[in-house]
Amino acid sequence: MRTILPLTLLIINPFVGWAQCQIQGFQISADCANDAPEASMILTGGVPPYQLTFTGSNGISVFDQSGQDGLFITWMGDYWLTMLLSPVQLNVTDANGCTTSASASYQEHLLALPDVWFERGCSSTMSHLFWSGTYTYPVPGTLATGQPDPCAGSSYEYEIVNSQTWTTVASGDVVDDWSLMPNGLWQFNMPMPHGFYYVSIHPTFIPIGCQNGPFMYCYREKGAVTDPTPDGCGQRFRMKVFLGGPMAQGTTSMTDGLRVNGLLPLSEPYTGLGYTYVGSPPVQSITPAALSVTGSNALVDWIVVELRSATPPHSVLYSMPALVQRDGDVIVNSTLLETPLEPGFYRVAVRHRNHLGLMTASAYWLDLSPLVLGDYANIDLGSPLTPTFGTDARRPNGNYSCLWPGDATMDGVVKYAGTNNDRDAILQAIGGATPTNVVSNVYDARDVNLDGSIKYTGANNDRDVILQTIGGTTPTSTQVEQLP
Repeated sequence: MRTILPLTLLIINPFVGWAQCQIQGFQISADCANDAPEASMILTGGVPPYQLTFTGSNGISVFDQSGQDGLFITWMGDYWLTMLLSPVQLNVTDANGCTTSASASYQEHLLALPDVWFERGCSSTMSHLFWSGTYTYPVPGTLATGQPDPCAGSSYEYEIVNSQTWTTVASGDVVDDWSLMPNGLWQFNMPMPHGFYYVSIHPTFIPIGCQNGPFMYCYREKGAVTDPTPDGCGQRFRMKVFLGGPMAQGTTSMTDGLRVNGLLPLSEPYTGLGYTYVGSPPVQSITPAALSVTGSNALVDWIVVELRSATPPHSVLYSMPALVQRDGDVIVNSTLLETPLEPGFYRVAVRHRNHLGLMTASAYWLDLSPLVLGDYANIDLGSPLTPTFGTDARRPNGNYSCLWPGDATMDGVVKYAGTNNDRDAILQAIGGATPTNVVSNVYDARDVNLDGSIKYTGANNDRDVILQTIGGTTPTSTQVEQLP
């Protein structure tokens, strides 16, 4: 007898495994209550987890993951540096490699933060809060400081919050509690103790933001922290000046004869000459290695830099020894000069032992932070375009201006004839009887061209420098230092 076995048929459903991952209802919303746009979608038909890639039309991408089917909501980038410009492409890949995509558009939002920072003088434990009147916000792809208010407000409100206690330190109208400086900066009237603060500033009656062009701008607070360290106080600025003695007419740099001949002292000379510094150590020096530098950065001589009050009588508030290089750069440890004074407006003056000193005609804003203003102040007294105090305070030299040389007696007046004239000082230095004598290898105020020798006649003599300073035709003329 035969046994008949049942025939089992395996029928495969051709539709199993053909289900496709899908994105439904992809949309993006944004408002100033948040710091990033919100993306929402429904993910179906695939195998979780889903890998999501959002890519803006500007090429910036952000990534996320959903562990389940159904509704998924997430923050997409931000309103700052990872801002995705509309339209946004969404690519989704599930666990089995199924891919799908969708796109959506939305109103792009940008954060606008006030450009605020703290400054202080080195003798104070309290700091001053400043606002430049401008904002930082993204220019797609980068951050830009010093930008105009996107909502073009005409008046402003502010709030300062202590980040540690989350208490409001001060709030109100900017015009009432801040002082507008001549350079357009605002200074908060109350000095602040050391701490971390959040500062918000927005147009009156526009606390949230506004539409400007294609973007919605959202006002946010800016974090600002005081710096109690020795490096977190004072001022920094750059300065350039030319001395007429070692700079021949028609040239573009000074000579460095004192350095070449080994005559430039390592310590500042002005204390020994009777000058009293204000606020800085009386003796400062350089290392011998500094004298080995050649070329445009070679040292020419010591000078004195003074910071004076912006208003008459323009009293000296701080002074310090410095050196000038052949290219006119003034240096101490570098070309970035530092003082411990409070940020503010100051007249800047320079003195030299046998040149007539001078002072700027206007006050310069000097502070510690160049971030908003673009750079540190640069006081170029070698440029004829920089106004100076008084009349005829510098000697013209082509595209440059120099300190008047020839004050061999260091009395603030260059004289060729008459009582206490500078010509006789040179004649006496070489002995008085033989005009052709030369006194060599000296560091002396009567060496007015700074070549290391005192000469009355012959090539490169010092007497002719005096004659040129007073005009060259009328021996009784004088040139008077223009310092208050």
